[in-house]
Amino acid sequence: MAPPALKNIHLTSVDWTRDDLVRETNRIFDVCDGCRRCFNLCPSFNTLLDRIDEYESDVSLLTAADYEQVEKECYYCKLCYNHCPYTPPHDYQIDFPRLMVAWKKQRVKEQGASWRDLLLIKTDLIGKLGSMTASLTNRVLLTRWIRSLLEPIIGVHRDRHVLAFSRENFPAWWRTRGPALQPAAPKHKVVVFPGCLVNYQATDIGKATVQVLVKNNVEVVVPEGQRCCSMPSFDLGDTETMVQTATYHLRLFLPYLQQGYDLVVPTPSCSLMFKREYPYLVPTRDMALLAERTFDVCEYLMRLKKDGALSTEFRQTSRRIAYQVPCHLRDQNIGFKSKELMELTGARVEVLEKCSGHDGSWGAKVEFFDQSMKIAGKAVRAISDCEPDLVASDCPLSALQLDQAGATLSKHGTRHPIQIVRDAYDLPS
Repeated sequence: MAPPALKNIHLTSVDWTRDDLVRETNRIFDVCDGCRRCFNLCPSFNTLLDRIDEYESDVSLLTAADYEQVEKECYYCKLCYNHCPYTPPHDYQIDFPRLMVAWKKQRVKEQGASWRDLLLIKTDLIGKLGSMTASLTNRVLLTRWIRSLLEPIIGVHRDRHVLAFSRENFPAWWRTRGPALQPAAPKHKVVVFPGCLVNYQATDIGKATVQVLVKNNVEVVVPEGQRCCSMPSFDLGDTETMVQTATYHLRLFLPYLQQGYDLVVPTPSCSLMFKREYPYLVPTRDMALLAERTFDVCEYLMRLKKDGALSTEFRQTSRRIAYQVPCHLRDQNIGFKSKELMELTGARVEVLEKCSGHDGSWGAKVEFFDQSMKIAGKAVRAISDCEPDLVASDCPLSALQLDQAGATLSKHGTRHPIQIVRDAYDLPS
């Protein structure tokens, strides 16, 4: 039986010592050695189990370099948490993803963070600047010789495709057009958290979210002052920023919850933060309420369906859709709501539970790009086997990755389910 977990190894803790962390890590790694259910799940587990085999299952022989490689190869997809039979409330209390964040935090504390890693987590800043200079920035991102010059400077792989920045970002679109779209007699009301990617790059997902909600007599509010959800901060173990962000968003959204609004989020990484990470980082009653009232957009629409309040006036003809479920949506354990919603349009939907391998900024970095594309290859092969008419994914970065890896089947590329539903309603895009 594994020894008890150390209670002070917590994402927000600064009290642990490196010896504490090593001791807790070896306890968990010893269980992983005996279980091996996550074999070949991600690069971290491949490295970990290979090292353990080299040391003949003596985890005490693991070196500082071993710990660091396992940590750096973790991109917080959280799939191992759902695979693991020893997560809380099991006595072993194993939470591998959060252990990896503790190591990221420890590494930055000891070594500092590179300016590249500090830059890549500033998604609000990048988005605002990219949107302001969209024409020039998008041209630069598509120019290979410039990307080749930038690669050694910023550490982003020259071949990494990047979502184009929108000249009209989503907040600007909302201010000028959103309020006029409100239903005359709303029966439900939501506040929408678009997230950085939707705000500045994948803006059509935000527009489709608003359009479909309004079509179903839902009042939509998009408050100003929203920030990045802080999911990128996991890359540095920057829990202080995450706690600040969680607290900030609680203050922003709590008044709406108290007026009966629900929070709807179209991007899985952001909704995961609100549902799972914020309550862990800030364990208060109000934060638990925010988590409870947060819904993925397709999850919310299927709740309307359950209550008999979803319009089924779909006009799109049936088609076969290969639907890649993003890892951060799978971790929410809500079932396949996007699949169910798309099937209401008459589509035949094939679910693919394959990681795309992009995972925030991880797959953009020079040292991980090749691994990232190798992971994506598995998903693309599964998509190809389906012979679909359309490819769908709830995550804009997963969609980008699948398209780059070869899954694009139309000029529109991989689409968000809410865009497919918007088109099925025959609403203007």
